[in-house]
Amino acid sequence: MRCSLILAAAFSLAAGARAYAQTRPLATEEASTAAAGTVVIEAGAQALSAEPNFLTGAARDRWDAPELRLVYSPAGNVELDVEWTARVGARGDPDFGDVSDFGDVALRAKVRLAGRPGGESAVGVRFGVVLPQTSFGNGLGPNALRTSAQVLVSRAIGSAVLHLDAGVAIHDEPLRAHEQRDFLAYGAAVTWPVARVTLLGEVAGLAGRGSPGADARSEARAGARLGGGRLRGDIAARRGLSRAAGEWGITAGVSWTVREGPARP
Repeated sequence: MRCSLILAAAFSLAAGARAYAQTRPLATEEASTAAAGTVVIEAGAQALSAEPNFLTGAARDRWDAPELRLVYSPAGNVELDVEWTARVGARGDPDFGDVSDFGDVALRAKVRLAGRPGGESAVGVRFGVVLPQTSFGNGLGPNALRTSAQVLVSRAIGSAVLHLDAGVAIHDEPLRAHEQRDFLAYGAAVTWPVARVTLLGEVAGLAGRGSPGADARSEARAGARLGGGRLRGDIAARRGLSRAAGEWGITAGVSWTVREGPARP
């Protein structure tokens, strides 16, 4: 199996530490939010083998790096984030060879509706939009607008926490003008702290009837967060559960809490 592996330093949320933005390396979003005034910078990378080119259908290895994300909490129940995938690329494409381009910009907002600040059990909603940035000439990105809205539920079960996401995602089709695909956007994840390591597992994706460039897709991830404090890391293996999601891959990243908001009862 060929796969471009891009690794970064590993990290996690230490047991008993205050809640931070902690989605990485999962796709499923937790419903909890950080304290007002918290600022977090995240950087990561991912690679995936045998992802099909939506223009040709041919499989190639795909990488995204670096993925840069800024998260700010203007209030204890609100998080705003902006994410830019600075570079996306493919290796071994039968038609285009080794190619790369600038990636997409995503804007998201999360509101916690129930549960205490920093708590493990909470209910929230999240809205997001991915702007059409990446050129699709080599099949690296659809260069189309993608929006989503989800309900988020996090529930502590003993020492573990269950996270459930469900909502709608709307993707413009890149190959047909004025057409779109509507999906059920879902995620189910479990986080389980063991000493200074948090073990992670999830299944997430888009369910529905897709089309090339606006594909239904699903994948599973398993990994860990390691360490604690303001500088943390993560790593996870990925396995595509649909053809559009490729085969095997990896994601890893680091997170730095630049400013920590005051804890409130």
